[in-house]
Amino acid sequence: MLLVALLCLGFQLKVPAVLPSEADYAQVQAVLEAEAQAGDALLVFPWWAERARLFAPERLTVVGYQGSDADSLELHPRVWVLAQPDLPKASWSSFWSVFGAGRTAIGSERVFGRLHLSLYQNGRFHPTRFSLADALSTAQVYVEGPDGSRLPCSFDGRAHRCGGGNYVAVELHEVRFQPRRCVRLYPPGGQGRLVVEWSNVPAADQVALLGGFIWDRGYFHEDRIFETHLQLEVNGVKAAAIDYPKGRFGLQRAEGPAVPPGSTLRVWSQAQSAELRELCVEVYGFGAGATP
Repeated sequence: MLLVALLCLGFQLKVPAVLPSEADYAQVQAVLEAEAQAGDALLVFPWWAERARLFAPERLTVVGYQGSDADSLELHPRVWVLAQPDLPKASWSSFWSVFGAGRTAIGSERVFGRLHLSLYQNGRFHPTRFSLADALSTAQVYVEGPDGSRLPCSFDGRAHRCGGGNYVAVELHEVRFQPRRCVRLYPPGGQGRLVVEWSNVPAADQVALLGGFIWDRGYFHEDRIFETHLQLEVNGVKAAAIDYPKGRFGLQRAEGPAVPPGSTLRVWSQAQSAELRELCVEVYGFGAGATP
């Protein structure tokens, strides 16, 4: 017990010596304010050193969660890395082994006290032609019965309100530690489908469907939990689908083919029972053209 106490004391005495000062953060903030561009992301390393969020410009997406070192950050053409390599168990080699693929340094690393700031071109970036979240306000939302009947959901300026208290809206949710800006698409239960349909979308070289259960919902596997289905259709043809059996957790992804200009897209969720089936959904059309 005495040895453990001494080790803990030594650790607590060491930590202040490796933490950044206010001046360090202020210098980083000045660089980011001057040089960060719209669409950039700021990745913190190690992921739990999140005090940097207080000093990042609002136009920057700050990323730091368990497993974020491996995040493709595909929506961001450039990635700033704010590292604190002196912190305990902060292994730069381990970080680079999962972060480095497809990333090319822009300029040299800059050091401000205990903070190391570097900028990278993100080779995993995919230019976005359209997204479900951005199109939701103009989409049609309805509950579709097994016979094809439709019960419309009314839009109140923020959310599409459906019967039984269910609604569809753009929200920020955690999917297995990862914060996602996604569309709340909770299945209505039974054979009915909760459908989001939007028309006249721009052309895309590829379409991607992403979805996962929020919070801890994906971990449940009791008898009362039913398999959940998520599907994306382009002009009435299935383009991508994800099935969620009991106990499937984390963000899942399915990709589909090119989307012709002016297409109609439908994405829907369905589960026999809606209990603990709270889905967070994203749809993107990727292509080489500029974002519309």
